[in-house]
Amino acid sequence: MAEEMQKFDARLKEGVEYFEKMLKVMPDDRTTLEFLAVAYPQMGETLKAEAALSELARVLVKEGDLKSAEALLPRLEECGSHEAQAMALKVRASIAPMPELKAEEAPPARADEFASAVESEAALAEKLGENDLAGRIRALQPGEQGLVSALYLMEKDSSEACEAALARLSDEYGEPPVPVDAFAPLLLAAPRLPAKLMALRGVVAFARIGDVALVAHLSPNDSLLHRAVTAALGLKARFFLAEPSKIEKAVETLVAAESGEGGKEGA
Repeated sequence: MAEEMQKFDARLKEGVEYFEKMLKVMPDDRTTLEFLAVAYPQMGETLKAEAALSELARVLVKEGDLKSAEALLPRLEECGSHEAQAMALKVRASIAPMPELKAEEAPPARADEFASAVESEAALAEKLGENDLAGRIRALQPGEQGLVSALYLMEKDSSEACEAALARLSDEYGEPPVPVDAFAPLLLAAPRLPAKLMALRGVVAFARIGDVALVAHLSPNDSLLHRAVTAALGLKARFFLAEPSKIEKAVETLVAAESGEGGKEGA
């Protein structure tokens, strides 16, 4: 157990160091602040956690997303720093006059989720210049393999090629890579997506902050998938890329937990 915790701490530290570097370049980046506000408490960094939370609240107010800012109030008011307390007062002062935002409309229903996944992932493979891989994806049949994902198949063929593709997609779509395995202790407490969606597309919510779910996935090009995930969670979602093998392991953990819970209910 002690060894597992040491590995967890090391992976989490790597992720935090990455996002701290991002914060120096983009101090108002909401995604980075959301990540750090979740990660610092896991490391016992109370002062840094309070500072990240305060900065996140400031950015939310600045962006006019008062609903998300309001969701942070309980945590802000528990903080001991003057900065956090002042930000809590600012959030409360900003809430009343703002109209309530309308919920996002659910995406249109997909006639065939498997066919949609194949089409999207083949397009991603072609975007990456992997035409042979696109052909393999289009030849897949339902139930033939686990995740329907271009990056998943790329990693099976070459981890180096997959890493290069992740770096390119991260830059192009503005979705930072996240060490999702470092958040393994939070997985079961995070908002849950339907098992079928997780197992088919390789998408998991790995943490939550206020009314925002942090989601790791493999399909940055698929806006319909993004909308489906958001609708299924009933929350706003911030998307991050992750290594396919680590996504696969997280999916297995969550699906197994869901099956266990279902078994207990049926007993």
